[in-house]
Amino acid sequence: MKVSLINNRDVLTKAENKICDYIEEYMNNSIYMTVTEIANGCGVGEATVTRFCRKLGFNSFLEFKMTMAQELKNSSINENLFDKEIVKNGIDFLAKNIYDANLKLLENCFKNLNYEVIEMVINEIINANKVYFVGIGISGILAQNLYYKFMRLGINCNWYNDNHTIITMASIMKEKDVLFLISDSGNTSCINKAVELAKKNNTKIISITGNLMSKLARTSTYTLTYTSSDTIFEDAIAGLEIQQIYLIDLLYNNILRRYQKLL
Repeated sequence: MKVSLINNRDVLTKAENKICDYIEEYMNNSIYMTVTEIANGCGVGEATVTRFCRKLGFNSFLEFKMTMAQELKNSSINENLFDKEIVKNGIDFLAKNIYDANLKLLENCFKNLNYEVIEMVINEIINANKVYFVGIGISGILAQNLYYKFMRLGINCNWYNDNHTIITMASIMKEKDVLFLISDSGNTSCINKAVELAKKNNTKIISITGNLMSKLARTSTYTLTYTSSDTIFEDAIAGLEIQQIYLIDLLYNNILRRYQKLL
């Protein structure tokens, strides 16, 4: 499994870098190891392993392992979706593979839905003074889609997709506002800076991300996740966007359903 636990290794001590190297190398096995086994495996103390987990934003070693196990499960689902056969076959073969790949991704997204979290997210959006939808690049287009959907429901909201405006608006958000972010990697510096600024004002943070190990996922008040694709045909099958849109539509239709009940 190709997973990078942390992008900026400079923030880690020498001992913590050893732990990071060890876990990344033995990812499949390390999710079953105890804190003692990992400490012995990389020649550090158990307390160092615990501090390492907390530096990544987890409350405990167990929470770290559970998140890592889920990320391993998500990443493995997309392995071998395509093989060399796709190169030498025609449009019909490719069409079937794209169809099957998207079905698998949507099925996994559906199976991993946390309905309790979704219900809390819906309540936060409905009760917010204002909702700020944020994303960069393709995620920015999806944030705009969210904005138009919820604006039609009468929810006070706006959307932003450029770094300067995102940072500026995050710094003036209030306690009863909601910052709703879309980021596949969850490690975009501008996005995480916005979260840091908004949280200083006790703003609720909702995120949609494909990376459970990311800083965004760990620091959000509520996180909705999906499977990130590792195939070379990732852009072609649009697996990321189709899952993000599914989660967006799920939220929109549930809020619409809630409003119709009040009529």
